[in-house]
Amino acid sequence: MEEKGPVQALDRAFDVMETLCGARDGLALHELTAATGLHKSTVHRMLQALVHRGYAAQDGDTGRYRMTTRLYALTGQVVENLDLVQVARRPMEELSRQVEETVHLLVPEGAEIVYVHKVEADAPGIRMFSRIGMHRPMYCTGGGKAILACMSDEDVSRVWNESQIQSYTPRTILTLPALMGELAQVRASGVAVDDEENELGVRCIAAAIRDYSGQVCAALSISAPLTRMSDERLSALRPVLLETRDVIAHGMGWTGA
Repeated sequence: MEEKGPVQALDRAFDVMETLCGARDGLALHELTAATGLHKSTVHRMLQALVHRGYAAQDGDTGRYRMTTRLYALTGQVVENLDLVQVARRPMEELSRQVEETVHLLVPEGAEIVYVHKVEADAPGIRMFSRIGMHRPMYCTGGGKAILACMSDEDVSRVWNESQIQSYTPRTILTLPALMGELAQVRASGVAVDDEENELGVRCIAAAIRDYSGQVCAALSISAPLTRMSDERLSALRPVLLETRDVIAHGMGWTGA
């Protein structure tokens, strides 16, 4: 089908580019036409434009087309300009206002997580002892467990072995099998819960954030005093947490559902 306007033309151009990107040895014109379902003349025009701009090249011997590293260079510029905290700041502020609780953004670093941004709730009550730049173990935090749940069992075991396991509260998980069992629940529900495992009197619900590559780059959490975090409240917070998580992830280039 021929393009019927500038938007459809752009859509078809992306079809050509994405198909070429997936072809390790490049593609001939007829192969690219068959793969995209576009008319030969349309594909040829788009290829000439891509070659002219330096995004594609044609092999002088085989006539096959392939993408160049120019697109990779552009992608690198975009990634370098993506600032996680900048992307997350407004969604986190909106989430905190909506739920009236403290919201944290944290990133993985080895076997630990690091708090990189925090929006304190205006509601009265216990203030979270967390602070920007603070490190905590993955195994006993909501955000840490959300990140661990996205790893393979082998990687979880590696993180566990690299951690200095200790009891921060009477509820801290202290065995790898117990952690593995909880991570199975996190994978099923999409959220992790810190049930006074890191700080007595505080519960937390968290979800992992993926970036443009599909890899986990951070976690988003809501923390509150135990008196405001019943099981029913945790269930009610889950949808809005996941919705905000997706807003941030899409801002970081993630295209998943």
